[in-house]
Amino acid sequence: MIEPVIPPQTPLQERIHGPLPVRFIPRTTDPEIIYGFAVVGDAGRVADRAVLTALGWLPGTRLTVSCPEDRLILVCEATDGSVQVTRAGFFRVPVRKRRRVGLLEGDRVLLVAHFGKKRLLIHPPAVLDGLTSQSRRILEESL
Repeated sequence: MIEPVIPPQTPLQERIHGPLPVRFIPRTTDPEIIYGFAVVGDAGRVADRAVLTALGWLPGTRLTVSCPEDRLILVCEATDGSVQVTRAGFFRVPVRKRRRVGLLEGDRVLLVAHFGKKRLLIHPPAVLDGLTSQSRRILEESL
């Protein structure tokens, strides 16, 4: 029997339709803080297995999603949360929250989690631009 030939996905499809493989979680000065990266998928899907596992968010875990300071997305575990971790191990950020912070499908985001408090901050690209201003200055300086 000949196995079917399946063409490879385009880079955008790969970014959207599957969590990026996570080989390790970067160490931080605070042992309760972990970082991750994700690509916002269809309908606001956020998947980073390493971060969600560290938070203890299993399928069925209920979450609340808010936007402190209209720049970041804060996700917290809550028994009455309107968002739920799916069987596949991801959750979706509601469209109103994504619009509020300018988050688009296909955007790469920085995840910062505090697993002791079961909280996750999602940093959209616009926020990352502000966080990396010093790095950009160093890159732009002439040596």
